[in-house]
Amino acid sequence: MDLFKQMLVLGSIGVASLSFGQISSGKVEEPKPDVDTPRVKRTPTEGLDEFSFYLGAGRVFSNRVLTENAFPFGAPLGLRADETGLKSWSFQVGVRNRFAQWFSYDAGLSIDRTGESYSYDDPETDSTYSYTTRYTYYALPLQVFVTYGKDLRFFAGGGIQPQLFAGYRQEQQWTTSKNGEDKATITADKGMNSFTMAAIASAGVQLRFGPRVSIYLLPTMLWNLTSTYDDQSDYIHKARTFNLKFGLVFHFPQY
Repeated sequence: MDLFKQMLVLGSIGVASLSFGQISSGKVEEPKPDVDTPRVKRTPTEGLDEFSFYLGAGRVFSNRVLTENAFPFGAPLGLRADETGLKSWSFQVGVRNRFAQWFSYDAGLSIDRTGESYSYDDPETDSTYSYTTRYTYYALPLQVFVTYGKDLRFFAGGGIQPQLFAGYRQEQQWTTSKNGEDKATITADKGMNSFTMAAIASAGVQLRFGPRVSIYLLPTMLWNLTSTYDDQSDYIHKARTFNLKFGLVFHFPQY
């Protein structure tokens, strides 16, 4: 009897151990609920902790101041006294970064075009004559701005713009009293200053859309300080332009 009880106890312990082992080995863990990592909202900053560069274009409204050169090189203005302004496009790339709470710098490389146009209709003979003249420059605008704001920033300032002459193009068109039409294109680099200097002033706004991209609008006035033509030309020619610049700004954090 005692032996029977001992065997019964041992059997019960064995069955319990086997059952516990099966439960342990076959246990399926319940999946843990997904926990969304909270997205950290970007805090607008003044930009002192990042590097920014821009890429853009501009609509240029240009005119000029034209005067006779000093003796013995000067000549009467003639038809050129009736020239009017010209519209063209410019393109620029550069960096615009804050270096203090209230100040930022702008250094770029641009392709600028200025020019003038002329048109004449003879009411008696129905003949016409017109031309457009364009001057192309590789320019280096350098400006310092008073700057206010973070994601919405306002700029106002000015600086200088060294310019390298890149090309001259004049397109002429005319008709005769017999309704004949003709045209000509003149390109030249003689008689031009290879290097000119201009003063510039700008005021605009920049709006940020996310951590990496902003858009900007930066109207700019330019006044040539030196003549487009060389010292021995008939005229002293100084461009005056209004450039409505716009484009994208790309931001990169500095670590």
